[in-house]
Amino acid sequence: MRIALSLLVLAAATPAAHADTGVSFDFGYLRNRVAVTDQTTIGGDMGRFAISVSSGRYFYFGAEAEEAHLAGSTGLPDGAVARTTTEQPVQGPLDGNMLGLKMFAGGHVRAGLFMFGADLATGVRDTWVSSDAGMDVAGRKDETLLEVRSRADFWLTRSATLGAVASTDLLERRDVSFGAVFALHFSR
Repeated sequence: MRIALSLLVLAAATPAAHADTGVSFDFGYLRNRVAVTDQTTIGGDMGRFAISVSSGRYFYFGAEAEEAHLAGSTGLPDGAVARTTTEQPVQGPLDGNMLGLKMFAGGHVRAGLFMFGADLATGVRDTWVSSDAGMDVAGRKDETLLEVRSRADFWLTRSATLGAVASTDLLERRDVSFGAVFALHFSR
């Protein structure tokens, strides 16, 4: 046990060989929950692709695109979709998609083989939901987002990291995500 703990401490204290500036490509799989109406949220599986630029030791910025498949029930009685209009609620299982396009900027610190970061992202999110009643019965269109995110990465090699990321939207607090991200880093 002492040997394993000593090796873990040594690995964490060993600086990773990497440049402070460069470009990285992120590929992620996340679970998310998205608000599709004023009172309805739906969970889903999301894929994320991002390009980021490290500028100096602590600062980074970039852009990303994410797409999610949404499915499930609403948690409301009889699977009703809560709507802001006076129309009758939609019945049945829900299925849909979400697309998000974002720009982000943040900071990170490195501690041995680990890197910890946080950033702020802004952009637009578009959701559409279908049910037994028809296509596009709910969803927020071109909704502005402002996300705060945190991330922890482990350096697998000199140019690859594996990490966990979590985020929440500050404008729509019900929009959240959590998952894993693999990144390839290229120094300048």
